Amino acid sequence: MKKIALFGAVVAALAAVGCIGVSQSGGKAPAGPTTFKPHASLKVCENGVKLAADGLLDDFEDGNTQLSEVAGRNGYWWKAHDPDGSTIGPDDSTPRKEGVDGSLGMYFTGQTASADAAWGVNFGANFTNDSSVYDASKYAGITFKAKAGPNSTKTVRFKIGDINTHQDLGICTDCWNHFGQDIKLSEDWEQYTILFSEVRQLDGWGEPRPGSVTPKELYSFDISIGKSATFEIWIDDWAFVECK
Repeated sequence: MKKIALFGAVVAALAAVGCIGVSQSGGKAPAGPTTFKPHASLKVCENGVKLAADGLLDDFEDGNTQLSEVAGRNGYWWKAHDPDGSTIGPDDSTPRKEGVDGSLGMYFTGQTASADAAWGVNFGANFTNDSSVYDASKYAGITFKAKAGPNSTKTVRFKIGDINTHQDLGICTDCWNHFGQDIKLSEDWEQYTILFSEVRQLDGWGEPRPGSVTPKELYSFDISIGKSATFEIWIDDWAFVECK
């Protein structure tokens, strides 16, 4: 697995056995679905959600690839690909004037491999730049805008790494099965809102398998594209949402 920091910060290298999205169960019995049991720090919003007043993650208008430095967030955007032939570009992945209404946004393109061991590519950000967890318990989820090119795959997965799923935090023994949700992109800018109460781990692997994501101890978020796919994706206007 190759992971590349996009701007000025060193991202800790992942161990060779810890490729993103790959089960490391080593012959264990497959893990089935986990019954949803909300963590104490998870909010379920009965009346819907709204943009959080201090929720801006990144609108890219500062022209760099560090998250907006709001409410203790200072992590950087990164991109990663498997070692089996998947590619992700451009090499200089900095904001460009291809965002919403001609604003600055981010753009990613490439091809994922079809090899048995391939897991594809992903791009995302850590919430902080010091490998610590981030307390997002006052928020209910994340919203962003995205679109895909006409010849691009439209199916991607949004994922949130937390205390139980990210290898850097030393809890998981079968890591990288982050809580997530599949989404379908279109060729026009659309807004997508992913609630912490709705994300789930994939069936069949991962240890531990808690009842929900842990908003009080988040580490990263990303969009991943699976094997055997061509992709061309734009993203913009990332923010936390809170309960109304």
